[in-house]
Amino acid sequence: IQETGQLPIGTRWVDVNKGDAANPNCRSRLVGREFNIGKDDTLYAATPPLEALRMVISEAATWGEGENRERKSIMINYVRRAYFYAKATRDIYIEIPAEDPEVSPGKLGKLRLCLYGTRDAAKGWQEELSAHLEKIGFKRGIGHPSVFYHPERDLMTLVHGDDYVSSGMQANLSWLELELQKAYEIQTQKI
Repeated sequence: IQETGQLPIGTRWVDVNKGDAANPNCRSRLVGREFNIGKDDTLYAATPPLEALRMVISEAATWGEGENRERKSIMINYVRRAYFYAKATRDIYIEIPAEDPEVSPGKLGKLRLCLYGTRDAAKGWQEELSAHLEKIGFKRGIGHPSVFYHPERDLMTLVHGDDYVSSGMQANLSWLELELQKAYEIQTQKI
């Protein structure tokens, strides 16, 4: 650290109840506390416009052609701990939390994967998910980098952060769900 002149990023635990008082679903997440020290256009991660979601929903409302007149559906996938799938692309050191029994006080850790709260985590995750979708046959949208289309399977997918919204035939959505499960821990809801 002395050679690079970098300071370690502070960490803290964030506790959230994703349920309610009757049915608590408590989660605790270690996050970094990296501060914005100036504008950096290389940290950009796209946020899809509302029109992209409308396009996916409109595509789902469109019936198939010819003999294949099966009704299309919508599938929503949530990737759990999405940022941890993206590799860190720079040297980032963090303070190890005191709760870690295997680390003596004052030790630092070097991140190999992105951590929530670091400035480039969202961009790293977007690069990871884009590479995965392209690997399984999706083409990235020309109009927006968060919209993807699979020409052979007639699937349209919009990704916003760690949420995928896709439209297509049931069999093709099941295929996509399986491909996402191979790569990530996901939760799925079909409409």
